[in-house]
Formats: sequence, structure tokens, C-alpha cells
Amino acid sequence: MKKNKSSLVLLLTMCVCFLSSFVADVNERPLAPNFTLESIDGKKVSLSDFKGKVVYIDFWATWCGPCIAEMPHSKKLKEKFAGNDSIVFMYISVDNEDNIDGWKSTVKKKGMTGVQLISREGNEERVAERYGISFIPTFVLIDKNGRIAYPNAPAPSAPEAETTIRQLLKE
Repeated sequence: MKKNKSSLVLLLTMCVCFLSSFVADVNERPLAPNFTLESIDGKKVSLSDFKGKVVYIDFWATWCGPCIAEMPHSKKLKEKFAGNDSIVFMYISVDNEDNIDGWKSTVKKKGMTGVQLISREGNEERVAERYGISFIPTFVLIDKNGRIAYPNAPAPSAPEAETTIRQLLKE
């Protein structure tokens, strides 16, 4: 009995230490830079519109083969969270101004759903630059408090992508 009690105390102590370090990590997460971009239907959409939700951002472009290869995996990942209003799948194209029609065509042809945005140079904010994106595809997970939880989140094809999102949804 005494051995079981000692084991239980040790286990509880470890749990408290783990949880307290996790809470500290949550509080130390940097705020995600807000942005307002044009959606595929011409509306202005801001990251702040989704406060209180987990946001999975996919930075991609129509000319990026690895980006396009992730799209079927992204669709499957998104389907695993169907009906869950606490998660938003956002796709930010970094295509240039001269390829807006190509972007729209690719989104339609590939049957891409979710929040479809384009980050153009010029008048639009340079979101990828503000997020420190140096290559695509890059995936970023924003927590419910508008903080960057994972600046290099797992790709949709990675088995840990679903688990990582589910962990954030529990926070």
C-alpha cells in the first residue's frame, strides 16, 4: 500500500510539473501577426475574424509542385474535423498579381475548400514575410488565443498533423 501511495504521489507530481511547463509554453507563444487579405470571392478576410478558433494556415502557390501534392492530404485532414467549428483551415496563396486567374482556376479545379486567400505584393500585406516563411509549402498553427503555437506545423500528409491539431483544440 505504501509503495502504491508513493508511486501515485510521484505520478501526480510529474503531471503537475508537466502541466505547469505546458501552461508556461502557451503563455510564451508569440502573437500571430494579424492580416487582411482578399478571399477568392473578393471579400476582405482578417486573421482576427477567427479569434477563439484554432487556425491551420497553409502557405502555398499554384506553381509549387509539393504544395499541390499536399492538397489531397489537406482535404482528408480537413474531413477529419468536419462539423467542428473550433478549427479553420486557411490557405494563403503567395502567387503574384499576374496569376490571380491561375490561382482561382487551381482552387476550383482541385476542389479546394476552406478559407482561400491570396497574399499579393503591392497593396496587400506581405503575410509570408511577416510570418518568416522562407519556403513553401509551410504550415502554421495558430491557437485559440491568436498566438503562434507551431510556426512549422506538420504537413497534412504527416501522421502527427491530426494529433497536433487535436491537442490545440483541447487547450
